[in-house]
Amino acid sequence: MTTLTILSATWSERPVSMRLPFQFGSTEVRETAEAHARVEIEVSGTRVTGRSAQLMVPRWFNKSAEMSNADTIDELRGVVDSAVAGAPGLRGTALDVTRALRDGLDRALPHTPPLARCFGPALVEMAVIDAICTAVRLPFWKAARDDVFGLVSGCPNDLSPADLSRSLASISAPEALVLRHTVGFDAPLRQADVGRDRPEDGRPVSLDEVIEDTGVSAFKIKLKGDPDADHRRLCDIAGLLDKGGDYAVTLDANEQYAPGDFGAFLSALAKDATLKRFFSAVRFVEQPFPREIALTAPVEASIPLIIDESDDTEDAFARALALGWSGTSIKSCKGVLRALINKARAEVAGAILSGEDLTCQPGICWLQDAAMMSACGVRDVERNGHHFAGGMQGAPDEERAMLLERHGDILMQDRNGVALRIAGGSVEIGSLARPGFGC
Repeated sequence: MTTLTILSATWSERPVSMRLPFQFGSTEVRETAEAHARVEIEVSGTRVTGRSAQLMVPRWFNKSAEMSNADTIDELRGVVDSAVAGAPGLRGTALDVTRALRDGLDRALPHTPPLARCFGPALVEMAVIDAICTAVRLPFWKAARDDVFGLVSGCPNDLSPADLSRSLASISAPEALVLRHTVGFDAPLRQADVGRDRPEDGRPVSLDEVIEDTGVSAFKIKLKGDPDADHRRLCDIAGLLDKGGDYAVTLDANEQYAPGDFGAFLSALAKDATLKRFFSAVRFVEQPFPREIALTAPVEASIPLIIDESDDTEDAFARALALGWSGTSIKSCKGVLRALINKARAEVAGAILSGEDLTCQPGICWLQDAAMMSACGVRDVERNGHHFAGGMQGAPDEERAMLLERHGDILMQDRNGVALRIAGGSVEIGSLARPGFGC
């Protein structure tokens, strides 16, 4: 366990344009910005700098109908401003300073949704973790395994310190990350479906092109919240996937279903003979119900349901398990230390811990998120940022060169910029075993 003091914190942003529109729920994203944080900490009299990055995705952290895409990004900017302003002077373990920062934002921004309030502290936390790992000269996986971040001393009441220690001790070195490709609800499935606005970058657009180009066999499919339209869409996707080898599927409803409607929807899928192979390949459904009601009553379904947007506080997963939910997603934008704690909760409960992406961009954000996912031992990870955007947009040449040199197993240079090195549906990530947190 390492004690630190945060001396300073700053942040900046880089514009990001999508090569393809990213659609989820009622939102279409064509452009946004990536937040980059830098902190300086003191550990045992030594000053060390750490960095982090996260994409500011509109209308996911806050889906208020009264707010535009731009409004929600401005809200995230305000959250980061508050987190950066509140960080200097905080002292303790990494978990201590994260909790103190979250508590401070809860008081300062009471009208901001809890999920949005998570974003700024999570960004600062990632930079602090990077600095700590650099200070103690350990890669993230070893620092987490050895409890450098002080999780056991701050073990939440629903876990025993022994269970949390056992979970951390099981963390192993990063080797490879299996990718799960996101299929948007209006994304073209076949090459013939791609319109004239196809990007002239030589990269895949349609689902069949992605499969051919990357070899992925795991897929995350976005639903609309319209039972009939979703049923037809899944039949179309199943017709494509069934022509290939074994595959795995997860569904993401993005809070768009009422419980009764969703139960009828699942029943209709189960009875459709044309979906027999497809339905048996569905591992779980993410967050079908709005966060306002998801954790207010017990849940029951024919296939596992996991929370995502409802995972907006440190104890949310524990409350979800008590109500019958089968698991939770982890995302670095919600908190890396929370993910490690939820790893232990999932192992104790025999629950699902799924790795999900909120368009992590190749570069610092992708590398740090991948290090967290590997340490948490997820089966595969949704990865969509490289498909919808990518290229390390706005990064200085020296940063691109540094990351390409350090992480040549993960990143490569192509004609469009920095890209992921995907082969057979996965990315080798052994280079993340170097000291630091992905950088």
